[in-house]
Amino acid sequence: MRLKYAFKVSVEKGSDAASDHTHRVLEIVYFLAGSGNTTIDGKTYEVHSNCFCVIPPHVVHNQVSETTITSICICLSGSGLETSQGLWVDATGEIKDCLLNLMEELTTQETGYSIISEGYLLATTGLVKRAIKKNIPQDRKQALVSQAVNIIEEKEGSLSIDEVAGQLFVSKDYLRHLFTQYVGESPMRTIISARVNHAKKLLVNPELSIVQVAEQCGFVDPYYFSRLFKSYTGKSPSVFRKD
Repeated sequence: MRLKYAFKVSVEKGSDAASDHTHRVLEIVYFLAGSGNTTIDGKTYEVHSNCFCVIPPHVVHNQVSETTITSICICLSGSGLETSQGLWVDATGEIKDCLLNLMEELTTQETGYSIISEGYLLATTGLVKRAIKKNIPQDRKQALVSQAVNIIEEKEGSLSIDEVAGQLFVSKDYLRHLFTQYVGESPMRTIISARVNHAKKLLVNPELSIVQVAEQCGFVDPYYFSRLFKSYTGKSPSVFRKD
């Protein structure tokens, strides 16, 4: 894999970034701040902070800024991303961190920067591939919901709506709206479902009491946990354990 160029740029409100253009190699554009839209091969995507687009070689694209957009652009070859195209969300912020570190190394060029830069570039492409795998085939709003569900399931429901929204860099009200639109239920219900699924796994262990299972799943009141568990599964925790 070879980095052709990398730069950080701010495009003022109302500007059309380079109009329609192409590159001979693949480009990744990471949006650090601002909002607007980008059109890739005739398909338009809404952009905002902490999302990124992948543009394959020779694909026509442009960008229009509704507010001043600050982004990091890198062009590279041999990344294995050439078959990918579109816009995705960096829910964890890990891609942003890698790119900021990459830019710092390229700017300061301290001893060993070329080796360190290569490491950040490899990490960036790996994280981009991971994000794409989680989000395909979805538009931005669906991708946000998918990321939220993934975060909830990975944490087994041990987090609040505020924490999920914070990781996605959106408001909790907007997150609730998206869940209603795409999932048909609230994010809180998805969190509780994840806790109940976690409880099912813990109940397999006979050494854990119902109270301990409730506590490990984030329920302070074991009686409330039992009622909730039964409402979701049709069985009380004790009956579920026996079965």
